[in-house]
Amino acid sequence: MSVDYARAEARPSLARRARRRPALVVVAVLFVVVIVLLVWSSKPQDYTAFSPENTAGDGARAAAEILRTQGVEVRKAESLGSTRIGDPATTTLVIAEPHLLQEFQVEALLDYPGDLVTLGVDDATLRLANTGLVSTYADATTVSLASCRAEDALAAQQVEAGPWGVSGTPAQGVTTCFPTDRGAATYVDLERDAGRLTILASPEIVTNDRLAQEGNAALTLRTLGRHPSVVWYVADGFDSSVPTWEGGDGIAPPEAVPVSPDFLPPGTLPAAFALGLAVLVTAMWRARRFGPLVREPLPVVVRASEATRGRARLYRRARAAGRAGAAMRAHAARNIGPRLGVPRTAGADALVDAICRATGRNRADVTDLLYGPPPASDADLMTLTTELDRLESEVHRP
Repeated sequence: MSVDYARAEARPSLARRARRRPALVVVAVLFVVVIVLLVWSSKPQDYTAFSPENTAGDGARAAAEILRTQGVEVRKAESLGSTRIGDPATTTLVIAEPHLLQEFQVEALLDYPGDLVTLGVDDATLRLANTGLVSTYADATTVSLASCRAEDALAAQQVEAGPWGVSGTPAQGVTTCFPTDRGAATYVDLERDAGRLTILASPEIVTNDRLAQEGNAALTLRTLGRHPSVVWYVADGFDSSVPTWEGGDGIAPPEAVPVSPDFLPPGTLPAAFALGLAVLVTAMWRARRFGPLVREPLPVVVRASEATRGRARLYRRARAAGRAGAAMRAHAARNIGPRLGVPRTAGADALVDAICRATGRNRADVTDLLYGPPPASDADLMTLTTELDRLESEVHRP
C-alpha cells in the first residue's frame, strides 16, 4: 500500500520576524520601560505606618511637612541607637508604635532629659512612668471635647478620638484629656524630672487621613512642635538598641536578645522578588506561544474506509455493541432526514412520521428500529445494521 506524505510549511522564527520589524520591537521596549518607570515613581518610598515620610493614608507625611514649613526640623531615625540627639532641651523625641518596644528600651526612653511624645499607648510606658492608668480599646471613634486645662488640648478644643485610650485614676501630676463616652481618655500629659511626657493614645490623630478632622491638626502640631527640632522614630520589634543623646549613657541592652527563628537577613525579600521575576520571564520566553489554531496537513494521509474499519475494530474489542448501535442509528437518521425534507433540528416524532409516510411501515416498528434499546450482543448489532440498511433502501427507492 502506497503512503502519501505531506510536509507542513515552515514558519519564520520569532527572531526572524523581529528583524523584519525592528521599529515595532523598539517601540514595545520603550513602552515597557515607560510603564515600569511610571509605576515605580508613583509608589511611595515609605510604607511604614505613622512614618513622617509615608504619604499613604496611615502615614504622617502631612504633619511632618507642616512642621517643616513652620521652621521645625523633622528627622526620621531608623533605629533608637541612631537618634543621636545633640541638645535634648531643644529636641522633641517622638516614638510611634511604643508597644513594639522592649522594657529596657522604655526605661531608657523615660530617662531622656527632654520632651518625649508617644504616638500610641503601651502598658509598660504607663506603668514605668507611674501614671496610674492602663490602656483600653473602645472599638469606635468619637468626637471628644478637651475637658482639661492643658494648653495644647484647649487649643484643639475637640478631636476625633479612638479607638485606643487610657482609663483609671490618674496619679499626682498626670493630666488626661478628651474623654470618650465610656470614660477613656485620648491625651495624657505629665511633667517628669527628666522632661515632659505626652501620650497620644490614639495615634490615628496624626495620620494623613485624619489630620484635617476636628482639632486633630492643632493638637498634633502643638504637641510635636514645642521645640525647634523633632526626632521621629517608628518602633521596630527587631531593633534592640537604645536612644542616644549628648551627655547620656542610656541603659545597656541585655546580653541575650530574643530573635524570631524565622528572621530573614536584610535584602531577602527583594532578592526573592527578583528571582521570581526572572523565573516568570524565563517561563514566558520558553513557554508555548498562544494564538489562533493553525490547520496543518497530516504527515500521513489515512483513507476514510481505513478509519471506519479501525473504529469498528475498537468497538468490537471493547465489546461496545450499544455504542456502535447508537452510532449506526445516528448515521441512518442523518441520511434519511434530508432525503425526506426533515431538518436536523426537528424532533424524533417528526422524523418517524416522515418515514412512515414514505415507506408505509408501522410507527411502532420504525420507532423501535431508530430509538429502541441498544443491542446487547454482536448478533443483535448485525441484525440492527441489516434492518437499518433495508430502511434506508426503502426511503431512497426511486
